Amino acid sequence: MASSSGTQKDGGPPPRTQSKKTSRAQTNVQNEDGSAIDSVPSSLAFISPILRVANEIEKDNPRVAYLCSFEGQCVANEIVLHLRGHFHAFDKAQRMDPTSSGRGVRQFKTYLLHKLKKLNTIFIILFFFVFASCSREEMAKILQTAAVLYDVLETVVPPEKVDDQIHRYAQDVQRKREQYEHYNILPLNAVGAKAAIMQLPEIKAALHALRDVQNLPMPSVRSATNAPHDLPEERNKSVFDILDWLSSVFGFQLRSSTVQNLMDKIFKNYWSWCKYLCCEQNTRVPPGSDKQQLQLIYIGLYLLIWGEASNIRFMPECICYIFHNTSVTVNLRSTEDEDVVYGILLSNVHPVTGDTNHGNQTIAPDEETFLQTVITPIYQVLQKRPNQVPAETRKPKTNFVEARTFWHLYRSFDRMWIFFIMAFQAMVIVAWTSDGSPAAVFDEDVFRSVLTIFITQAFLNLLRVIVLQIHPVINSMLMIDTNLVNRFLLSYSFSCSCIGYSPQLQCLEELEMYPNTKVYIVLDPVANLQATIQLLRGVTHNIGVVIAIWAPIVLVYFMDTQIWYSIFSTLFGGIHGALSHLGEIRTLGMLRSRFESVPTAFCRCLVPSSDADTKRRYMDESTERRNIANFSHVWNKFIESMREEDLISNEDRDLLLVPYSSNDVSVTQWPPFLLASKIHIALDMAKDFKQKEDTDLFRKIKNDGYMHSAVIECYETLREIIYGLLEDETDRNVVKQICYNVDISIQQHRFLNEFCMAGMPSLCEKLEKFVKLLLSKYEDVDVYKSQIINFLQDIMKIILQDIMVNGFEILERFHTQIQNNDKEEQIFEKLNITIMENKSWREKVVRLHFLLTVKESAVNVPKNLDACRRITFFANSLFMKMPSAPKVRDMISFSVLTSYYKEDVLYSVDELNNENEDGISTLFYLQKIYPAMFVCELDEWKNLQKRINDPKFNYSDADKEEATCHWASYRGQTLSRTVRGMMYYKQALELQCFLESAGDNAIFGGYRIMESSQEDERASAQALVNMKFTYVVSCHIYGAQKKSDDWRDRSCYKNILHLMIKYPSLRVAYLDEREEIVDGKSQKFHYSVLLKGGDKYDEEIYRIKLPGPPDVIGEGRPENQNHAIIFTRGEALQTIDMNQDNYFEEAFKMRNVLEEFLKSTSGQREPTILGLREHIFTGSVSSLAWFISNQETSFVTISQRILANPLRVRFYYGHPDIFDRIFHITRGGIGKASRVINYGADIYAGMNSTLRGGYITYHEYIQVGKGRDVGMNQLSSFEAKVAGGNGEQTFNRDVYRLGHCFDFFRMLSFYFTTVGFYLSSMVIVLTVYVFLYGRLYLIMSGLEREILENPGMYQSMALEEALATQSVFQLGLLLFLPMVMEIGLEKGFCSALCDFIIMQLQLASVFFAFQLGTKVHYFGKTILHGSLKFLATGRGFVVYHAKFSENYRQYSRSHFVKGLELVILLVLYEVYWHSYRSSNNFYFITLPMWFLVGSWLFAPFVFNPSGFDWQKTVDDWTDWKRWMGNRGGIGTLPYRSWESWWDEEQKHLKFSNIRGRILEIILVFRFFIYQYGIVYHLDIAHRTKNTVVYGLSWLVLVTTLLVLKMVSMGGRRSGAEFQLMFRIKALVFLGFMSVMTVLFVVCGLTISDLFACMLAFLPTGWAILLIGQVCRPLFKAIGLWDSVKELARAYEYIMGLLLFAPIAILSWFPFFGQVCRPLLKAIGFWDSTKKLDRPRVHNEIASLRAHSHFLVASIRIWAPNTPALQSSIQQRSPDFYDCHQEKRLD
Repeated sequence: MASSSGTQKDGGPPPRTQSKKTSRAQTNVQNEDGSAIDSVPSSLAFISPILRVANEIEKDNPRVAYLCSFEGQCVANEIVLHLRGHFHAFDKAQRMDPTSSGRGVRQFKTYLLHKLKKLNTIFIILFFFVFASCSREEMAKILQTAAVLYDVLETVVPPEKVDDQIHRYAQDVQRKREQYEHYNILPLNAVGAKAAIMQLPEIKAALHALRDVQNLPMPSVRSATNAPHDLPEERNKSVFDILDWLSSVFGFQLRSSTVQNLMDKIFKNYWSWCKYLCCEQNTRVPPGSDKQQLQLIYIGLYLLIWGEASNIRFMPECICYIFHNTSVTVNLRSTEDEDVVYGILLSNVHPVTGDTNHGNQTIAPDEETFLQTVITPIYQVLQKRPNQVPAETRKPKTNFVEARTFWHLYRSFDRMWIFFIMAFQAMVIVAWTSDGSPAAVFDEDVFRSVLTIFITQAFLNLLRVIVLQIHPVINSMLMIDTNLVNRFLLSYSFSCSCIGYSPQLQCLEELEMYPNTKVYIVLDPVANLQATIQLLRGVTHNIGVVIAIWAPIVLVYFMDTQIWYSIFSTLFGGIHGALSHLGEIRTLGMLRSRFESVPTAFCRCLVPSSDADTKRRYMDESTERRNIANFSHVWNKFIESMREEDLISNEDRDLLLVPYSSNDVSVTQWPPFLLASKIHIALDMAKDFKQKEDTDLFRKIKNDGYMHSAVIECYETLREIIYGLLEDETDRNVVKQICYNVDISIQQHRFLNEFCMAGMPSLCEKLEKFVKLLLSKYEDVDVYKSQIINFLQDIMKIILQDIMVNGFEILERFHTQIQNNDKEEQIFEKLNITIMENKSWREKVVRLHFLLTVKESAVNVPKNLDACRRITFFANSLFMKMPSAPKVRDMISFSVLTSYYKEDVLYSVDELNNENEDGISTLFYLQKIYPAMFVCELDEWKNLQKRINDPKFNYSDADKEEATCHWASYRGQTLSRTVRGMMYYKQALELQCFLESAGDNAIFGGYRIMESSQEDERASAQALVNMKFTYVVSCHIYGAQKKSDDWRDRSCYKNILHLMIKYPSLRVAYLDEREEIVDGKSQKFHYSVLLKGGDKYDEEIYRIKLPGPPDVIGEGRPENQNHAIIFTRGEALQTIDMNQDNYFEEAFKMRNVLEEFLKSTSGQREPTILGLREHIFTGSVSSLAWFISNQETSFVTISQRILANPLRVRFYYGHPDIFDRIFHITRGGIGKASRVINYGADIYAGMNSTLRGGYITYHEYIQVGKGRDVGMNQLSSFEAKVAGGNGEQTFNRDVYRLGHCFDFFRMLSFYFTTVGFYLSSMVIVLTVYVFLYGRLYLIMSGLEREILENPGMYQSMALEEALATQSVFQLGLLLFLPMVMEIGLEKGFCSALCDFIIMQLQLASVFFAFQLGTKVHYFGKTILHGSLKFLATGRGFVVYHAKFSENYRQYSRSHFVKGLELVILLVLYEVYWHSYRSSNNFYFITLPMWFLVGSWLFAPFVFNPSGFDWQKTVDDWTDWKRWMGNRGGIGTLPYRSWESWWDEEQKHLKFSNIRGRILEIILVFRFFIYQYGIVYHLDIAHRTKNTVVYGLSWLVLVTTLLVLKMVSMGGRRSGAEFQLMFRIKALVFLGFMSVMTVLFVVCGLTISDLFACMLAFLPTGWAILLIGQVCRPLFKAIGLWDSVKELARAYEYIMGLLLFAPIAILSWFPFFGQVCRPLLKAIGFWDSTKKLDRPRVHNEIASLRAHSHFLVASIRIWAPNTPALQSSIQQRSPDFYDCHQEKRLD
């Protein structure tokens, strides 16, 4: 069932119908005096309706004049009522909060007092009399107003002056209000004519079953008496259905296939829970009882518990426990002797508390009893979370044994790690043999040694037991938990018993004894990765050498599987996609070649299978024509939707439309774009045909089916048009005779003998002019008619004289007939001009005009790339495998749920026209961006202008502004775009209802027949659609936005309200917070509220009280979904992100997708989640957007394809997946919401579904649009968020359970597609670090020189060459494999290759290498310290230049610091390693590392708009200095001060545990290696190895720091004494120069030593700084924290200068900025700068044109004969292409 209250017509409000009882609060769209309503305090929220009525009456409402005509009376002064309403509001406010203790109450009362004056009460009585006696039109709203007025009347009019008739009217109003309240879908309490939806048989059957309350004991309610000592009276409470009965019994908040199947689905999890606990189920049906009634009671009870559970819905077992205990009270238990009735039916047990009642009647609990006694206590326990601790205190563990350590990866996937280690050991043993061949494993001794891998397994199991279980065991011993202790001891004993003598140990001993043995170790023979190392004679540090050389190789071994998975997934995913017919129709040429079979495929897939004719392989002509007619309805609606979206122009639309009236001609009427130039080609063929036999000519024409159809249709249509014009029967006889001669000559094969083809071109030319005249507008009818007569006569003259051989015979016969009738007029003078007003006839003329005039260029429509993509994908999907479509009545009902927070809803005019610092507005940017999607001069902006300037639509200026705002919003990632897309479901279902119920006349008559059909038929179709579809948008803060004073929040609120009014089927759920006075104190209460749109207001449908604020316990997004999921309906639920879109043609396939829930393959369960394909629509905005679009496309297509089948490890990734709603609401919902650990809440829904027996599939025949971030900073924030979420997954118990429940191979798939991908990314970076630090150790210690200069050594580079594996990852090349494969499948492999080349030219590898650093940093940081927090990515258009300080804040710790560290390592390696040896392997290994470093340091500036503009560079430097110099403090934001940002960056250390702090310090120790190694290589050290040298280096460092500290302190203390400060600095300078002179002259210090000292001491100082940050409390205690801060500031200045210097130098050269601009591919952004009238801008554009010309020309030279490459350039960079074609920029 779905939500809608009707369909809104164009230009008018939606029809209003009767309403269901509920609570209401309406809000005006715009209130001139709206401040009163909007400023109502939450504690006085119940008086909002009074003020709304007062404000409404105040307006000059025409409805009042009509109502006042009753009995000849009129209301003369409406303002009186307005002020009386305010007086009543003041009175209620005073009574509700007399002390004004609520927030904002006193100010609100003051406002109302200004509105009050003395008034004559006669107007109030008269007005109430009018409202109470009005007609029933819009009765719901009128009755509410009347009730409020009566309340005002009782307040301001003395009781003796109120007439009895007024009281009678008031009682009647109260009675009627219950029948006319607002409702969601079903008007259950409506009176009068029943709504169409209530006539559906499904609704009638459900109501009959629910209203069966016979044999149920009616609960009683206690009513108070007037006597003070009398006991309260008890009476039975009225109950209308089973839900009312349950609400009355348990105290629920109730505002308003078969039962057995529903029981099975809902209680399957409950039965499993009972089975696991070995307890008896409480859903039994005793013999002799009403089975259906009792089952409905159980179902209703469970759903009411679930609906009231709030946050507890995430704990399905808790719901089962509550149901298990509450269902006892409604159960019947049978014994051998008698039926024992107990519980509620025995009326002796309180249904909620379980207390025993002593009476004979069940006393109904108060409303909200269940919430207060059951749900709220559990919520309060959950609310007391241990992570809610004050600042400056360490957060304790909050979830699943979260000792934050990487050991969790071993714990969850221990089988995999054990396998890797055992395989590594086995390969080492095999390689240890003499020949190193894998065949040596068959040797007895070798095989015995290989068996020692099981000893290793025992060691690893022991390690797992000790490391991961010792801590909980110690806690269990303290808590005397013997079970866990016994398990630990058993595991420990078993592991120890497996450890014994091993030949492996003997091998290790031999290795120690014979260090000079040559060892060849083969690693990963599957990958042919062989490496060799030699342990040398005379080298004393063998262990260090082995670790330094082999550690990178071992790391590569552990990440090798990720490489193979990437290759496997690419190949298998490509093959799977090809077998699924993906990409069979990918171009317009392919579409034209197969368009004849598209209607048949459409009817086979999308028309219900009950029509047997559509399933025949060989269909007769009538069936085929009906198929084409069915197809034409959907196709034309599809084309019209693209025109409404301004994707195509009016001309393209006309060329793509298929005619509806297919019965008028004998052939199939194809779209004009298929018939372009077919008539002219046929005429040329006939004119040039030299043979006399016309058989060959007609065979040639029939070989082209489109040409044959065009010729026949043109002939028959022309005949029908002329027949319609002619009035005289004689004239018609002439035409009939001509047509008869044509037909008979064709049948007798004498056409070429009786007709001369030479006159055909002149006839065609005359016909074109004739048809054009018919379509032209005219002012003088006589002149117009005479022109038509002249053209007709000329046409007939050509036919009879120039073409027909015997045409003179027809003329003679005509003249004879005229003479016999004594007529004097000429031929064809009597015409029926009125036929021009016939729409059907005019469509035929238009169609004929297209056939005659459309040129061959029309075959390439549509010209819009997105429109081409949608058309080709829709046509291609019809040939893919999909379930047959059921009828709408039989389809699965579904809901769509969208979460919204604070994103843009609709761009306003001010937002679109607001200019940035470069003078570029968003609207201007969009106008320049979207032409880049085209290869012609048409664009979407011009399509919009044509539409809004069309006189037919008569747009006003305000309408044009609104249309422009919608045009821009539909191209952004806005809520309005998402809502528009989702409402296509409703339009598609309505069209499907029409096609199913309409007859042949309606089918062949077109969709306009439905629009003009009877109201009852339309209402029935809409009712059926409303029953099947619901759309709910969860606007979490809608209520806060309504009350906010911020202009953006108010704008979002108004735009959401407009969406509800525009789409009556849309529902909005939000969280409302109210202050209520309880026992004289103000308390806050929270509600989930559901709204729908009215005429001008939002109408409240449901309001459910919550135990507390839901977002306090869980993460925002899953809690936002959870509170709104109770308002969804149906069997399926589709979750849609706020940045997604939908298309009409894809919405038509929704029925097919839902049928997948009913399809289960052999040996597999029925699906519980259906994954859908996505299209990324933001790829054309910039180069970054294109990169991420291709990456995301490959993830949501080829990756999802292989994850679902055959790996079966696909989960839920926040995409437009469709859930089995009943399955998931009984198993924890569609996500998890625990804070921090469930940060990436989406994937946990899939994990939860898989763990609970669900099955997840993926389907590519339907797609949904999706937007991604388009700017560098936005993309990095998103990547950081995902990496942090994956870091938290490592601690999650779902990952642990899946890692142990999956079989081994499925576990491997699960690992490498989730957290394993991020760990492999981390291993890539660690490999670089380990390699460089290992080489640094070898070089600085002299071991590498000693090893490599030994003449007896065998030179082998195998180990270094093995490192090439990880370099592939560093360059990001593996990420391109699935991209190229998917693009190749869908666009062709030539296009894929071209796109790959262009991406490389635009530095895509730089971008992906940079994102590698983002993944690694945030993944590791999250595991080590936690500190994961929400990162707002932003989804707007990037039309601004990011300042240097902004980039520095965002990337300093994640990229810049690590990049500079690698720079130092590479420089040291280059300097000291190259001094004694040179090898090409060095450059081969280190070049990828230099590439990685360059990407990390400069990618944010390369991809920054205007990143190398000189003026902006100067501004950035000024801004950065100001930011660095600003002092921080309380309330200072990080972007304003470096100190505040620096404190924010260390915030994660405040809550890190001792393990994280120790590991952080251990990692810091690596920076001390530099000083230790470099000082011994200084010339001043004279190659001595004495430790005194190292001690002296520390003395120099400490002395330098002390001097700098004294200078700093002296500067602060001297204050304004500049002379003293100058003397101090001079003294320091002189001392420094003296010391340096002595060192140079006496000690032999050199210039190279100075640079070496800088490289040695800078890392040491950084290490001291990091240790100080980790030990912040200690340094604060000893008073050194300020020194640490100043040292940090100095390092920040150094890093900033090192980064800024290259940028400034490159910015000084204008050509470099011009080179980088095309790399951004944001040509629209740069074209926008021409709006500024500055010569510099024009010069830049000219330079850009020159560079564009050079870039394209170079590509064309490289591949001059590659059409696919040129086409790709033309599509992806059209402005470049235009430059090459010497076109001017707009």
